[in-house]
Amino acid sequence: MHDEVTIVGAGIVGCATAYFLARAGVRVTVADPCGVAAGASGRNNGLVEHPYDEATAALYAQTVELLGQWLGDAMPTEPVGVLLLADDEGQARGLHEHYARFSELEARLLAPDQAVACEPLLAGGLWGCLLATGHPISPRAVTAEVARLARQAGARFALGERLELAALLAAGGEVVIAAGAASGALLAEATGGALGADAVTPLWGLIVLVELPKRPRVAIVEGTVTRGLTGGVIENRSPFTLLDSPSWLAVGSTLLEEEPAAEEWAARLLERGGRFVPSIARAQVRGTLACARPKSFDGRPLLGRVPGRERLWLASGHGGRGMSLGPASGRLLAEAIMAGSDAPIPAPLRASRLTG
Repeated sequence: MHDEVTIVGAGIVGCATAYFLARAGVRVTVADPCGVAAGASGRNNGLVEHPYDEATAALYAQTVELLGQWLGDAMPTEPVGVLLLADDEGQARGLHEHYARFSELEARLLAPDQAVACEPLLAGGLWGCLLATGHPISPRAVTAEVARLARQAGARFALGERLELAALLAAGGEVVIAAGAASGALLAEATGGALGADAVTPLWGLIVLVELPKRPRVAIVEGTVTRGLTGGVIENRSPFTLLDSPSWLAVGSTLLEEEPAAEEWAARLLERGGRFVPSIARAQVRGTLACARPKSFDGRPLLGRVPGRERLWLASGHGGRGMSLGPASGRLLAEAIMAGSDAPIPAPLRASRLTG
């Protein structure tokens, strides 16, 4: 067991890791120049959602359990449901077949009249696949609460200070890179370029915060988006989503390598959204939020010891599933650090994948 750990990054993954380490008696410092939840953990659509990936499904189930313990009534006990939309029956049946392999999702194929009955805001003629997942939360508030619990357990937070990674590594102790989309660049810096910045790259998302006369009953997602977030080929760079959380009602989203121009992309998203939910054409716009999601080279989280670096650990690459997988990822990484070994981490999630 290691006595002192510095975590670089105060997003949901870093704060959760700090909580579990501090609770076990480890001296922990969380360092972040921008503050708690300043990146993707505070600027997302606020939906804890199944990852649709066998390797991370258990992390999702554990995260739902942890958030229930931490948040109480602020964590919905039952999912609201995620309605995947398709243009025709063939596409909808393909979605149903793809997601039915997860029995816990209770996938249901919906003809257009059934889709509208499920979600009256929808335009006619759309097919659907309804999945039993989706817990709306306030992402910024949730991350702040996990940070509070970490502090309560004894973790120290050093916020607003410029980070010197080389100095942290030279000072002794363990160092965890949990810096979201910046993790790839930090990893390259820490390894002298031995491991490249392409290990974790930014995948930019923009959502438009709106008010509608009526709010949706379920989370509405264009059927192509989920595969792009789990390592598949991204065919649609601006898939439609309409997600209602305690913080905001958000129309989205984008899947871009470069930071989007807010005004331009907001107009695109709203225009596109009106095809699926006509009332979006009359939406009152409250603002936009953009964030860089940390996408790993293969679409799965990177957890564990950095190959070839004895005291350096990595916890990043969650893509758009940070809120859905982050708390359980933090617990898993904390267990590995205390064991001094990657053994607690399933092989498909280990950072050792970076060297093949």
